[in-house]
Amino acid sequence: MSNNFFNYFKSGILVTVIGALVIALYLAKKHWGLSIAISGTVTMLLVLISKYLWKYKPFKWLFWVDDFTGRYEGVLKFQYIDEQGNPQYGERKHVKIINQNGSRISIASFTFCEDGTKSSPSYNKGMFVEPTEDGHHFQLVYSYLNEGNAQIGFHSHFGTDVLKFIKKGDSKKLSGYYYTNRTPQTRGDYHELIWVSNDLNHEF
Repeated sequence: MSNNFFNYFKSGILVTVIGALVIALYLAKKHWGLSIAISGTVTMLLVLISKYLWKYKPFKWLFWVDDFTGRYEGVLKFQYIDEQGNPQYGERKHVKIINQNGSRISIASFTFCEDGTKSSPSYNKGMFVEPTEDGHHFQLVYSYLNEGNAQIGFHSHFGTDVLKFIKKGDSKKLSGYYYTNRTPQTRGDYHELIWVSNDLNHEF
């Protein structure tokens, strides 16, 4: 297992569940003379839960994070300083696709240019998740790598996204802001990135 495999598990409940599994497997092995490796079986069950069952009851109660999975579409409002030192502003359609399981959250992002072509994709590097101060929502903070697009003169760069996840009933949305290490630095805001589907296929 990777070092961050247990990041999103509730530690107290996880310890209890692992203890119960170990005892149950030990008693079953002793009673029926089963030839099983207890540690290997527990590991296999945890991987199965994390990969496939994490979002379903009762397994979802093992995790403290919500289900962010899906495609979100909305508006990116950007700003930068041009070569003459003048501030420039604009907005474009933006898409984020979140792929998640019980131990990993990955985000792919891209923006549509004015002519409808797609900009270069971005992929997260690392992920930090925490509940908001009121405990009702979640904040996702991560660095990302944008691959750049030579056709439109857009160089690769790193950036940081700070997103707020809000869920009300069946509706889910993201909002927040970003900044980059480009020179001069660019920054902007995400407005009303609304969940549209669980289709994780994307244009790149």
